[in-house]
Amino acid sequence: MTLEHCRKKLYPFVQNEGDPLFELAPCDRLPAGLPDSWQAILRAGNPVRSVLDDVWRPWQSLLPDTLAQLERKLRAIGLLQTRATPFSLIYVFENKGEPKFRQGFPTRPIQREEAKLLPRDFLDLYRLHDGWTDMNGFMGPLPSEDWFDFTYILDEEYSRILPGVRLRDFLIVCNSGGTDYLGYDLSKSPPVGLVCSTVDPVEVVPDVVRTLDEWMSVDLGDLE
Repeated sequence: MTLEHCRKKLYPFVQNEGDPLFELAPCDRLPAGLPDSWQAILRAGNPVRSVLDDVWRPWQSLLPDTLAQLERKLRAIGLLQTRATPFSLIYVFENKGEPKFRQGFPTRPIQREEAKLLPRDFLDLYRLHDGWTDMNGFMGPLPSEDWFDFTYILDEEYSRILPGVRLRDFLIVCNSGGTDYLGYDLSKSPPVGLVCSTVDPVEVVPDVVRTLDEWMSVDLGDLE
């Protein structure tokens, strides 16, 4: 996969963010303000190995299946800059000869009040990236600023989809890209993990991080 092929496939996802610029690592020039760890990754002779060792391996116990798939499927790393998003780390995969991408955002303090209620292991995911999803924003932990409650989908207080749960209390942290939404019922203490679907009954999730790991590893495993 050449740089121009990647740009051709990637830019339509972010054209509305203004002036996209994507470079594959290793990069000769880097913008000011990049995290030190990203600078090392993007300048490394083997940036794929560098990102796996420096960003992911310290958290292997949280996402073992996802890391195993990254070891098999990750083909390249690059840096994307747009006017709306100064920089994000782009993970490049291949599916039937075409590049596929996942986007990781720089870590930062989480400003959301809801974060005070969420489990530590889930918040630890945000020490890798503040959001790591495909380019449509699906199948991975959403950027913290993009967490949303179910009233964004249904303008109601309650719904048969989530029996007994006020929709505004269901904080969604991952959208599968299909009919499934993963998140927490914040009305409970501690919050209860739930998978809600528009076609299947709601399901209690004992471990949201484990479910995320399963979802993401299956998604990567499906690449051919």
